[in-house]
Amino acid sequence: MMLEDLRARGERLSEELGRESYLAGAGLKADTDFAGIFARYADLAGEEAWEAAHGHRALFEWAVDNRVARAVAALDDRLHAWEAGAEVVLPTGERLPYQRVAIAIANEPRRERRLMLDHARRRALGEPAAIRRERLAREREIVAPLGGGDYVAARASLSGIDLDALLEACDALLAATGDLYRDTLKARLRAELDLAPGDAERADGAYLFRGAAYDDVFGAGDLEPTARRQLAELGLDAAASGRIRYDTGERERKRPRAFCAPVRVPDEVYLVIRPHGGYVDYRAFWHELGHALHFANASRDLAFEHRWLGDNSVTEAYAMLFEHVLLVSEWLTRYTILRGDRLRAFLRAQLFAYLAIVRRYAAKLRYEVELHRAPSLEAGASRYAEILTTGTGFRYASEDALLDLDDGFYAARYLRAWQLEATLRSHLTERFDVDWFRNPRAGPAVLDLLARGQKDDAATLARGALGRPLGFAPLVAACEAALA
Repeated sequence: MMLEDLRARGERLSEELGRESYLAGAGLKADTDFAGIFARYADLAGEEAWEAAHGHRALFEWAVDNRVARAVAALDDRLHAWEAGAEVVLPTGERLPYQRVAIAIANEPRRERRLMLDHARRRALGEPAAIRRERLAREREIVAPLGGGDYVAARASLSGIDLDALLEACDALLAATGDLYRDTLKARLRAELDLAPGDAERADGAYLFRGAAYDDVFGAGDLEPTARRQLAELGLDAAASGRIRYDTGERERKRPRAFCAPVRVPDEVYLVIRPHGGYVDYRAFWHELGHALHFANASRDLAFEHRWLGDNSVTEAYAMLFEHVLLVSEWLTRYTILRGDRLRAFLRAQLFAYLAIVRRYAAKLRYEVELHRAPSLEAGASRYAEILTTGTGFRYASEDALLDLDDGFYAARYLRAWQLEATLRSHLTERFDVDWFRNPRAGPAVLDLLARGQKDDAATLARGALGRPLGFAPLVAACEAALA
């Protein structure tokens, strides 16, 4: 297979997968057929594809993932079917669709019912956990030989990310922010939930970070108009000349979690959300807006792998860059009704939530590395609850061990994205002031960055375009300034 044939076939496969993901996630299609799609592109999982991709890191990693995806496609179809149709049964006999339980937990002020919902959710996880176990085993059979039998080494080589070095940085982050985080958590739990940290469960965290007290500030009907207004002031077209399509309506089978689905890059990109109002909706929407703007503004001149593939730390960093404007007081005073003490209380609460999620992912990376280095999945999974509980201060349950897991160490991409986002934000703030997000002089600079697609990995972009190394120091400093 010639390199250009690989690229052309790869783009067609990516488009079909993107459309299938959009239709299913948006609730427009009940069942997925990923297995059928991969069967039509079986050649992209073969030896000729691997040979053509050698010497091109992004293409070779994708070719390996293609082989994995084809091997697990039927399992993914089963998992989607389960998620779409499963119900959770409460001790009272009440039934809820599985996909609505997370929303119900985050919105439930009564702790007894909140825990009842979560415990019922966990009781339903036997089937999807078994599917995930089989899926992980198949993936490791394909990937681990590329690292001499070591899955972690193979993934580090494929991605170009030194996972052990990143893990060391994460451990340092957890240590540096530990006292500040625990003190703030103790105060928040006592004041808002009347709980001690050792008694708080993961479901309590979902409610605590929901931010229901600010629902009047973040109305569902204002979501898209506010985004369009901000981007217009920045000098960006929210629709990217029709390339970004917003799917914001209610639909029965629509996934509760917002997502961005690139179908043809840069020409057809979907931003999908099932809005319920509140800050969590806004945060999710702005995050996916960053993804959508990135894909829809990537240069057409870039090769397939530089528009579709590459280091996803980069697209996640742009998603976080736009999400993070909601933590800037100048943005909040311009686009919301928050003022004075209420504004300051909101910022403190949400910067704490920001630190909490970064710490959660730092702990997740530790767990995932240990899981994949353990002699068996069962042995590795046994560490999940302990590691996540220690990192977050909320009690995690072992039933989630194989479901709260990112493919191919995607947690590492998120962690590097937080590093890169802080660098991007500093760069834009220094050039265009703290309100860069509505400064028309910043618009061309933002578009120039987005147009690069994913040609550069996160470290190269930080050093080359921004002149800074990746690291957690800016993030730690911002949290200390806000919470100390």
